[in-house]
Amino acid sequence: MGFTVYFVRTFPTEGSLKKVFNLMADLGWEVDAVRFYFGRAADLLGLAEDAVIISADFEEVSLLFNEGKVNLYLPFSTARWEEVEELLKRRIGIFATYLRPSDEFDPPEGLKFVRNETGLYAVGSKPEGDFVWYTERGEPLEKVVGDLLREKGFTVATAESCTGGLLASTLVSVPGSSDYFKGSVVAYSNEVKEKVLGVSPETLKLHGAVSAQTAREMAEGVRRLLGTDFGLSTTGIAGPGGGTPQKPVGLTYMALSAPDDILVFREVFPYDRNQNRLSAVYYLLFELYKYLKGL
Repeated sequence: MGFTVYFVRTFPTEGSLKKVFNLMADLGWEVDAVRFYFGRAADLLGLAEDAVIISADFEEVSLLFNEGKVNLYLPFSTARWEEVEELLKRRIGIFATYLRPSDEFDPPEGLKFVRNETGLYAVGSKPEGDFVWYTERGEPLEKVVGDLLREKGFTVATAESCTGGLLASTLVSVPGSSDYFKGSVVAYSNEVKEKVLGVSPETLKLHGAVSAQTAREMAEGVRRLLGTDFGLSTTGIAGPGGGTPQKPVGLTYMALSAPDDILVFREVFPYDRNQNRLSAVYYLLFELYKYLKGL
């Protein structure tokens, strides 16, 4: 039985590694059944068919049994790769790698892009057990997307509710982003959604601010308002309050308005307020990445 471990956001301490191996011992698994993946949540972009990332509290360890394979999701953050590697080398039979995003990634045979329930992505191993790397450059997703926009001569604008400008901030964190990023509307209130973005009052009345219909009209509105090739929008319930049985905390609608298409995405992110907002940002950026790459 395979055992895949994902470390995201916080550095894996000796204690967290010990917890993994104690769990393995309890299950009667051999050490060489383990494969580790490392990287920022935003950098985990593609997922093998035989592995999935599952949602998990950052303080807990979660398991998911899926057709004879088990995937463990643990916290990890960037940096100090040498220390991580040294920790893992002490365990016989373990091989680890660090995943990096790239606009050059072409899924090998046996791999494909798969959306998991948290909206994050990971690269899995090939059937023969090798590991897949994106690139040695280590560029963040926002730069990869920005480079693609620049190369193709496209422009983008954002309309944000629950992310409150975080998507725009992420895009403009890249030097030279003025080549393709034109502006943003933080439409936190329904009044701004209506008066600035042109969201129909009827849409808000019938479906609410957090809805696929509103996300669609926000993305179309900002693309029209700022005259860009792409319009991106977010609207959701970041938490911790505000949820209902019909619309739980974490529910987020995101839309991508393109010259010839409009795509709307729905996810329920299971984290705290700011992590939910960040997840929405990178989820939508990755959808734009896939659109630009024709994936």
